[in-house]
Amino acid sequence: MRSLSLATVFAALSGFVVIYIATWALDVEQAEEFQAYWGLFFACTGFLDGLMQETTRGVSAARESGRRGEGRPWRLGVVLAFGALLIVALTGFWWMPLLVTGITGSATAFMAVGLVSYTFQAVLSGILSGLGLWTRYAGLIALDSGVRLALAVIAWAAGWGMPAFILITVIGAASWLVVLASSAEARQAVRAGVDVDRAPLARRVGSAMLATGASAVLITGFPVFITATTGPDVDTNVTVAGIILAVTLTRAPILVPLQRFQSALIVRFVEKRSNLYSALATPVAAVLGLGVVGGAAAWLVGPWILEIFFDEGYEVPGLILAVLTFASACTGSLMITGIAALSVERHRSYVIGWIMASAVALAVLLLPLPLEGRVCVALIIGPLAGGLVHLAALRGAARAQLTH
Repeated sequence: MRSLSLATVFAALSGFVVIYIATWALDVEQAEEFQAYWGLFFACTGFLDGLMQETTRGVSAARESGRRGEGRPWRLGVVLAFGALLIVALTGFWWMPLLVTGITGSATAFMAVGLVSYTFQAVLSGILSGLGLWTRYAGLIALDSGVRLALAVIAWAAGWGMPAFILITVIGAASWLVVLASSAEARQAVRAGVDVDRAPLARRVGSAMLATGASAVLITGFPVFITATTGPDVDTNVTVAGIILAVTLTRAPILVPLQRFQSALIVRFVEKRSNLYSALATPVAAVLGLGVVGGAAAWLVGPWILEIFFDEGYEVPGLILAVLTFASACTGSLMITGIAALSVERHRSYVIGWIMASAVALAVLLLPLPLEGRVCVALIIGPLAGGLVHLAALRGAARAQLTH
């Protein structure tokens, strides 16, 4: 587990550094486009993380109970990969020009191939996590992030520009091929089964994907919605690029490691179903405490960091950075309560909680408020609304367990 902790910290730091490098390697307009593309890709992978989560739960439950159904995550992954390829290939001409200019064809192709590869990476991640092969899973995470970081540094030094950063966004999704090629243990693990048959597996993966897709709206895709809902006459004291950068940077230290730790939390909650509230309290308290401490630090040194390390146009006041940091902790708490609901097979409530959170956040984002105000309020109120749904479901699960 120590290796997983180190890998998640490295993933958070490397994502931060890649975005930072992009702000220097590209002009402000290109950097804004890159952040939107980055956000969309990881929002789409957020949908596919539902496959990883349910695979983790199914493999872990099969290992704990000894039950083995006929469900095959790899086969389902092939179907989902083909679906992702078709959707991007057939619709990219319409929405890609809204994100990037001049290289829409290659950007669409990279997006399609990247999502196909990430589908299989999600399956392998779920299997490795469900079997408790944390060192192998940590290696996959570190490789995914390390490839992006190394190539970003090379692209900056070589002056390769926007096309290279588009490729860098998606290339880490091929890491699963390296892990399988280099590890006999990982190749043997791919035969692991889940505890349910094909139809229940497909339904549960679909539910999990709806929830993780909704979570991606709040976590990685939110900059896309900021861009889409902000007109040229917006009422704001900061630039759109500045607020997008602030959202991205304040999320990375909390949510990127937590995203990578989801599989470990699922295994923890599956093993501690009989004492779920106690198992839930520690990570929620830790994340909220980190949000308070991190928010104070962001208020004090955040504006200075933006001024020193970033170009003009990215200035954001300390109070906004503090609120956005605590908002990230609220989203992190929602992730944890959602994972707990999934672990006790409350798939419907898991989905409803995330959809509620995203819907409330997007509704607030449409209010006639200054940009920075509606972004901050949306990212706090939305997760709180969704968390209440999850907690209600967990209370119902606890009551049902007592009656048995």
